[in-house]
Amino acid sequence: MIQGDFLYTKDDLSTATIDGESYITFHPNTIVYAIPSQSKLAETIRKSEIGVVWHTTYGGPSLDSMSASFGKEIVPSLKTTSSVWAVDAVFEDKSGNATFTAAETKALNTILSKVGTLFRTIKRETLNGLSKDANPELNTRVNTYVNQKVRAGERIGNPKLFVTGLMKYINDYYGAEADKKKTERGKKTQTDKRDAALAYFSSNNKKEIERLFEMYNLLVDAKLMVISKLNYVDGLQTFLKTNKGFEVTGQEGFVAIDHLGKNSLKLVDRLQFSKANFSTEYIKGWEKK
Repeated sequence: MIQGDFLYTKDDLSTATIDGESYITFHPNTIVYAIPSQSKLAETIRKSEIGVVWHTTYGGPSLDSMSASFGKEIVPSLKTTSSVWAVDAVFEDKSGNATFTAAETKALNTILSKVGTLFRTIKRETLNGLSKDANPELNTRVNTYVNQKVRAGERIGNPKLFVTGLMKYINDYYGAEADKKKTERGKKTQTDKRDAALAYFSSNNKKEIERLFEMYNLLVDAKLMVISKLNYVDGLQTFLKTNKGFEVTGQEGFVAIDHLGKNSLKLVDRLQFSKANFSTEYIKGWEKK
């Protein structure tokens, strides 16, 4: 069994002039994908009825026991037809531009070294205390607060100020939830949740939490270095659509897969793609405009 993402039908294909050049475009979600109109790829896409990008293969003796594998080419094993433009979601550096220079490698290693130093100063309980399994309520509130930052186009920034703001958000959130309840029992349920969440930020723990988010900032820096380099590789041109025209953007993201093809990790520039995903400034593919 194979799984992929649907890109377009023939009716979804459009033409657009961007910076004086003509493109064939399709717009399945937030990002507009563009191909120069005079290219061989554009000719292939014009002849097709649908477009699909394949990314996952499932195998096993039954549906219940199937396991997934990623990062393998699927298209070569399929019968080709002009009515379907099919591509694999595999990364191939044809240009060599995605290679880190010596200076870039040194800068990345410096960041990762700082991450390691910070990691060794943070107790396991502090790290695990924010996990979904250990504290789902707190995990949800932290993710929501971070997403508010993303929507505003902001990073976490100063870890001390971020933790202070996070604590205030948690206190205000459960206070507002308690105010909505009509009974004392209902109000107490919310204030108990508040107290349990804020207990994580005990005076002995707060400095460690600040270091945890300092580590978070550094990991984001490292991730953005990798994404920036990967975006140099030739591929479909990507844009965001507004009422005023098009804006250049990077890829939606990249997926890092282990050498066994069993585990994957998605790398996304949240201040670019995720912000655009949340924003009403950018026209989405499902909107009729």
